[in-house]
Amino acid sequence: MNLGGTVHINKTGCCVLFGAVIILFVYMFSNKHVQTETITSNQINLRKLLSVAIKAAEYGGKEVVAIRNNLIIENKGKTKEGANDSVTTADFKSHCVMVNRLKHSFPSLTVISEESKTICDNDKYSDFNDSESLDKNLSDEWIDHKDIKVWIDPLDATQEYTEKLYKYVTTMVCVAVRGQPVIGVIHKPFDEETSWAWVGKGQSSNFKEPKESAKDGLKFIVSRSHPGAARNVIEEAFKGQKLDIIFAGGAGYKALELVNGNVDAYIHITAIKKWDICAGNAIINALGGRMTTRSNEEIDYSDLDNPVNGDGIIAALKNHKDYLKL
Repeated sequence: MNLGGTVHINKTGCCVLFGAVIILFVYMFSNKHVQTETITSNQINLRKLLSVAIKAAEYGGKEVVAIRNNLIIENKGKTKEGANDSVTTADFKSHCVMVNRLKHSFPSLTVISEESKTICDNDKYSDFNDSESLDKNLSDEWIDHKDIKVWIDPLDATQEYTEKLYKYVTTMVCVAVRGQPVIGVIHKPFDEETSWAWVGKGQSSNFKEPKESAKDGLKFIVSRSHPGAARNVIEEAFKGQKLDIIFAGGAGYKALELVNGNVDAYIHITAIKKWDICAGNAIINALGGRMTTRSNEEIDYSDLDNPVNGDGIIAALKNHKDYLKL
């Protein structure tokens, strides 16, 4: 029985089929490419942002150091405590180099600065080095740019800066994601030391594990220029205990004193701007501590219309709840 036969291939049909496959392949590849490009253009790599934030703080610090002997000092008015609210040409120059450094790499980034009204010469600060010095083991994380707010303080402790108390001076960058501080960078320009931490990811190598020591009292750090009733409040809350209250300039400096184990708590009784505390807040959180308002509420960094935290702060690496009676 002959079941054999001849199979005839329709060349026209094969060409049509082959062409359809090619068109489908091109369409799928192109569509996938477009979707990927769209997602990527709307997202920011936090690892790269951290690297750029470090450089922004350091570049700003160079301006602060360079102009220290040729300052023009202006008075923005008085604080609620009656202290002068000063601003200098160093504040403005540091602001410009920091904002332009961030915007150079991330044009869509929302940046909030203490000196946001400053008009900058963009061309003057455009020669940037994009090399990265972070540990390669630090993993990437992509976040939609609309969920990111960057708070910068181009010169923290301006009052102390004008008094040549340079140890208190810092430049700071903070990355908040959906209102939560996740990356903090604090640079000490006169010590040429940069400290950073990324919640859940890593921290700079200059943070050392605080040594446990026998103590018979509590050590607090508070503002020297905006103390309010800090001493009275602390002494009343911890009546009968041995207390050491340190008055220091700069929110960045005080946050670092806390995370380096030199004090037990950082307390601020009066209102304080969010660009002063955001970077320290992120670093304290990353190292296992907490910074809250005096009412034990987390500080929201998503509200651009209200840069003031009116309820003071309580920050501690350990036993945060013990200080909530302040």
